[in-house]
Amino acid sequence: MALRARMVEGLSLPTGSLARLRSSLRTSLFRNSFFLLLSSAFGSGLGFLFWLAVAQSYPAADVGRAATVFGVVLFLAGAGSLGLPYGIIRFLPSEADKASLVKAALVASGVASGILGLLFLMGLSLWSPPLAFLQSDPALAAACVLSVVGFALGIVLDATFVASRRAGFGTIRTVTFGATRLPIPLLLAGSFGILGVFLAWSAALFVSLIVGAFVLLPRVATGYRALPSAEAPRAKGIFRYSLWNHATAITAAIPLSLLPLVILNSPEPAGGAEASAFFFAAAAIGGLIYVVPYAFTTSLFVEGSHPEASFARDTRHAIGFSVAFLVTGVLVALALGRWILRFFGPAYSGAGYESLVILALASPLVLANNVFMTRLRVSKRVRPLFVIVAATSAASIVLAYAFLPMWGIAGAAAAFGLGQAFTAPLFALETKLNGSKGTTS
Repeated sequence: MALRARMVEGLSLPTGSLARLRSSLRTSLFRNSFFLLLSSAFGSGLGFLFWLAVAQSYPAADVGRAATVFGVVLFLAGAGSLGLPYGIIRFLPSEADKASLVKAALVASGVASGILGLLFLMGLSLWSPPLAFLQSDPALAAACVLSVVGFALGIVLDATFVASRRAGFGTIRTVTFGATRLPIPLLLAGSFGILGVFLAWSAALFVSLIVGAFVLLPRVATGYRALPSAEAPRAKGIFRYSLWNHATAITAAIPLSLLPLVILNSPEPAGGAEASAFFFAAAAIGGLIYVVPYAFTTSLFVEGSHPEASFARDTRHAIGFSVAFLVTGVLVALALGRWILRFFGPAYSGAGYESLVILALASPLVLANNVFMTRLRVSKRVRPLFVIVAATSAASIVLAYAFLPMWGIAGAAAAFGLGQAFTAPLFALETKLNGSKGTTS
């Protein structure tokens, strides 16, 4: 009997661990994170297939112009969202009148993004003469402006789904958009020219917004009706909070966004156009690893914004889940990085591998900093968040200029890694000075 008791006791440990693991996997933290990762995977995969179809059906010059406009449209939509997705995630869980808050965010982002789209078109001759053809074709101009507005509204809708712990609705909208636009360029290539590409993403975006606003959104915002409203939300601080977070997000994106430009503007052989291309390929692959901390800390942000949540417990779970994925990503980068880079071309494999490895190894620092950033967002301490991110982003750019002549693009990657390393102690110091105000234990 004693032997049997010891055997049962020994088995109970792994059984208990498995039970806790299964319980963790059923939490809204993991479920939201899983669907955010799934949305990224579907969005990237269907986007790749779309542009592959475009490249096979249109002249290279049209592909280049369409891709450039699409990138600008996404940038303007992100700017036009005014950071309101952050405000939605932080304020919606505790807001009594959820429908009014969502409507106000949609109206504000729609108006702001529409203005940005019109300003972009009006100033094309000044900042992008090669795209001036948009001004001479009313259909292209309308598709461009409406796309900016549509993508901004989509960003707010997806944030609403995430804040409501229904990130799977965002996945449905993403798949609807990606699958709907995929065949359209093939059908319109012969008759509409480059307009066929614009119509493809515009029509698909319209369908996905209909699904999101009329079918999915009423399920998470009680009393919501898809009619315009300028009613101010009860959470008066949402716009100020959102704008600070918006500025922080833009500033945090500066290093990886501008490092290719820094490399391009540097003299060869350390810099130049080819070196910039090699770094861009490495950063694109490394960026896939960074999706993991983004997904789990976004879900952590959602949980921390719900009054009943335990932020400390959810933080431990988010870190644990993220580390498991990050270890896999780093090992894949180390073992298969050269092979993956070879898809871009033979030269990329040799020139970009060191940068890819450095960026992959920096992923734990990216995770740590995203956790600290989430803590500050939950506690509404957005000003110190902006100051820390701005200082370390500037440090990354300065270090890149210093390291490039010595180590080439690997030096630029190291500058990004050191910037992340500098950030973590500053966040830790801020947390030590201010504690965990605004979070639940």
